[in-house]
Amino acid sequence: MKEKPIRPARERGSILIFSLIGTLVLFALVAPLLWSLSGNYRVTERNFLVLAALSLAEAGVERAIWELNKGDITTWTGDLLVRRLSLSGVQATGGTAVGDLEIAVLNPASDNPVVETTGRVPWVGGRSVTRSLRVVLQHGFKSHFDFGIFGDEGFDLHGDAYTDSYDGTVGPYDPLNPGTYGDVGTNADQRWDVVLLNNTLVNGNASTGYQSDPELVIRLSNNAQITGTKTALDTPKMMPALEPPLLTERGALAVPTNTYDTTITESGRYTAFSLAANSKVTISGQVTLFIDGDFRMFSNTIIDILPGSEVEFVLGNGTFDMDANSTINNLTCDPRSFAILGTSAFQTMTMNSNSDFYGVIYVPEATLNMSANADFYGSMVADYVSMSSNAGVHYDESLGTWTKYGVHTSGFVVKSWQEIY
Repeated sequence: MKEKPIRPARERGSILIFSLIGTLVLFALVAPLLWSLSGNYRVTERNFLVLAALSLAEAGVERAIWELNKGDITTWTGDLLVRRLSLSGVQATGGTAVGDLEIAVLNPASDNPVVETTGRVPWVGGRSVTRSLRVVLQHGFKSHFDFGIFGDEGFDLHGDAYTDSYDGTVGPYDPLNPGTYGDVGTNADQRWDVVLLNNTLVNGNASTGYQSDPELVIRLSNNAQITGTKTALDTPKMMPALEPPLLTERGALAVPTNTYDTTITESGRYTAFSLAANSKVTISGQVTLFIDGDFRMFSNTIIDILPGSEVEFVLGNGTFDMDANSTINNLTCDPRSFAILGTSAFQTMTMNSNSDFYGVIYVPEATLNMSANADFYGSMVADYVSMSSNAGVHYDESLGTWTKYGVHTSGFVVKSWQEIY
């Protein structure tokens, strides 16, 4: 066996020197990359912590709103001007500690409390990442018109009636592409308070009275169908009647047969309002008519509401009757420009018109009977709704957030939201 030759010490030293030089060169090349990766990691880590701190602050806002609406904020430290709550070691799902949270509610007893929250997440070297929010609250608002059809004590639909929806702020109703939010609802909670018969189709959801059993309340028969869900209301729907408005007395309006030149441009209170056969009334401008007596449109009569107008019919004592072939012609084709509203005294409304209707109906103490074979665009709310036509009810989804008609709720919702830092 041959012995390996022994390299001279000088040669071995040179190899060591070249190895060190190579290592230094490689380190010089790799060091900037390592430094860059280290810096990127720190930036990524901080960005993650920023999101965690912001999520903590947002959770603080939700906690404050819950305490104001359903809890007892007086248990927090402070006084009538400001209430404070500090939470340490807030944990995420799974038990992982996230950070600390500070919540302050300024003027908690006012109509517009202000919530200020700060989320704080620990970082390196004893430092922390913080994010703060300032949120102004206001009492919630519930539109009267959050359903296509709502009957306080129930409703019945038959005769091939159907519902669907569209968004009037986006464009007109498209029969080739209808929406599926033609929701129907009631506060009723007894057996068969809601009856859908004879091919009635609800393209939307159906809601029944608070804590009721929808399967008990709703009766479906003869191919009637609800495409969405059937659930009970989270809370009863509030339906206050309107107060009679104080308007200039106009007496009784009776338009004779074959009269077409009657024009109304000012608001007023009428003791009766009637159009004889083959007559017409034109309404223009911002007009409220309080009809404290019978409203009657005989056959072949027309009420034209001119473009740019906003018209209200407020109904008091008496009945509302539209005969076949009578028309309320809302020329704006916008349901928000025409409203029929009921006081507590108004109890009976009958619509037999065979023309399309654009508007909203809110008559909380009245029975609404509709047998018209024409389409309805908007929303209808009554004590009870009975529809026996094959008309379509096309709910305008924008009415659900319309703040002109509705009720303020006791709970608070967000009015404005601002990240402070």
